[in-house]
Amino acid sequence: MLLRAEEQQIYYEISMSIGIGFDYRKMLKECVGKYLRKLNLSAGCVLRRKELGNGVFILEPFYMLPKKVAANRAIQIVNSRLQPQYDRESLEALEAELPFPHNSVDEEFAHFFRLPDFGVLVLVKSGGPLDERTINSLAALNAKLANALNAGLQKEALAESEQRLADANERLAEFDADKLAFIQYISHELNTPLNWIGSLNMMESQSLTAENARYLDFARKGFSRISRLAQLASSYFEEARQKRKGETHLLGLRDLESALQSTMMGKLAAKELTLVFEGDWEGNLVVDKEGLMWVLQVLLDNAVHFSLWEQTIRISLERSGASVVFRVTDQGVGIESEDLRAIFKPCQMPEHKRSEGGYGFSLPRANLICEANAWRLSVVSEGQGKGACFSLSL
Repeated sequence: MLLRAEEQQIYYEISMSIGIGFDYRKMLKECVGKYLRKLNLSAGCVLRRKELGNGVFILEPFYMLPKKVAANRAIQIVNSRLQPQYDRESLEALEAELPFPHNSVDEEFAHFFRLPDFGVLVLVKSGGPLDERTINSLAALNAKLANALNAGLQKEALAESEQRLADANERLAEFDADKLAFIQYISHELNTPLNWIGSLNMMESQSLTAENARYLDFARKGFSRISRLAQLASSYFEEARQKRKGETHLLGLRDLESALQSTMMGKLAAKELTLVFEGDWEGNLVVDKEGLMWVLQVLLDNAVHFSLWEQTIRISLERSGASVVFRVTDQGVGIESEDLRAIFKPCQMPEHKRSEGGYGFSLPRANLICEANAWRLSVVSEGQGKGACFSLSL
């Protein structure tokens, strides 16, 4: 029989292990361990009351020590002693019985305790049952444990709810911004082509004069631009909706280098630019081959458009373990700080900041491909006239 001072010390140590912060997982490991060590128990488990609907309840395992079912007599006895499901009346009847002991084999006893508004605590003792004074003394500790568990779960649920709300607000804000920007962008882009098409009203029914032929040319240009814009916008927003990842294939890095060199040759020659490949281009990658090629071409096209005559563009490849990083660096006009994020958004770059004749969809679409493949596309620039460096991390 324990002396009262020793009992008080045991209950004090168990009590101090309950409610440490709001991390109920860490707290359970500490406090259930205290129960077992201080009361000389062999196993314990916490059961959480859960409603499945239509008045059906279960007592599901929430935590147990030892953690393996094969080594935990508490959960084994629970599976044989308790029902798989309860209705409200039978569950209330079970709770009214608590606490009660269950003699499983020889001198092994499982003690079932109530955790108010949470569930049941099961503690197993070998060599005889817990004495009545200990059982009564544990009631206050068990109530404290139940309160701590409920508080921890509420805190976790609140944090998850707040995160979902924050994510939803962020998506909504981005959607609204993109939608407004798209409307403004379309309004601006359609204005000039529609004026071109409107010049048809100035044509006479007789054979076209040189001037009328010029009006017709305007109309054709307008139609072509409007059609292309509508096609790009439709394609982009459909891809944004689907977020479909491309098929993965084996890609030889030397083949990729050769394909990029061949594709960019004419554009580089037109401005007498030099393209330099740096890093280790040996070996293979298993990637969305088509997507990777498209993104790198966009980055190189962008570098060509914004480079001055006879400058150098560098594309480097760095590998470290499973990490692969491509970098496309130019010496061109650079990017102002307020535009560093906008360039990956559709319809946000004004015409004078886009490549000549461009629509502003290439980099945003490249970013969509990266997001679908869990790649990361980023850019740094020291400002106007200081070039830019785009990084693609796989």
